[in-house]
Amino acid sequence: MRIGLIGLDTSHSEIFTRLLNDPKDLHYVAGATITHALPVFSEDLPISKDRFQHYKEIVENKYKVKIVEDVEMFMHNVDAVLLATVDGRNHLSWLKNIIHHQKPIFIDKPIVMSSAEMENVMDLSAKHRTPIMSSSSLRYAESIKNINARDFVSGYIYGPLPQQDAMPGYFWYGIHLIEMIVALFGTDISTIQKEKYAGKYEMLKLSFSDGRQVMVRGDYEWHDRFGGVIHYHNRVETFQLWKDERPYYANLLVEIVNFFETCLSPVSLEETAAIIKLIEQINGLDEFGV
Repeated sequence: MRIGLIGLDTSHSEIFTRLLNDPKDLHYVAGATITHALPVFSEDLPISKDRFQHYKEIVENKYKVKIVEDVEMFMHNVDAVLLATVDGRNHLSWLKNIIHHQKPIFIDKPIVMSSAEMENVMDLSAKHRTPIMSSSSLRYAESIKNINARDFVSGYIYGPLPQQDAMPGYFWYGIHLIEMIVALFGTDISTIQKEKYAGKYEMLKLSFSDGRQVMVRGDYEWHDRFGGVIHYHNRVETFQLWKDERPYYANLLVEIVNFFETCLSPVSLEETAAIIKLIEQINGLDEFGV
């Protein structure tokens, strides 16, 4: 299967290409190859503009992916699309440019930047009969996949929460924390409280409709330590994603390739829409108790 990559402005472009295109890689994912890429980046977003040339050279020169400028030519030469620009603000516009080709599309996080845009995504998917999938790689981390938290009593989730003005609050890195929570505990959250601590981190208190609670700590300084503690009636379960033997990006790509082959997403757009709505609610909060 030939995959087209839109966006060369994020580490995901290098990681996805390496895992799919290099059979010698320890965590190689078979079944598909990235063959073409559209060299997309955002001029007004430093994390996009400043990294574009670096990742373009890797994808083009090391992995021999053909760089094309014409969207129609790009779509004609691929069977499925990874829409992986770092800038979630442009995902909906790119989707509108390609969805009429009716080829399965994976949209990297954040899928879009509002519930209104998400509704548009769902309408476009239905109208053009084009399957769409979006998921954080953390959902498929070994540590997460091996947990059945249905009978949890309470939980504590932690990880990085660096900020980007263009993708505020939990729309950028924080979306991974939210996706972990939804994957483990579901979306039946009734109340949310937030407290910020001296510009270093913030805490969320998520209360579910049945009274169970999950605390979330997001550190404003970036690091790779995602993890958590889950309490049950008679035991405690801990997990540390950075200690997993197999990288979660490889697990995600296995799911993506299967989605491209079957056109059946393991994560419904309805659940993705619930995640976007939850982020909007969190971003709209002020200090704890307000």
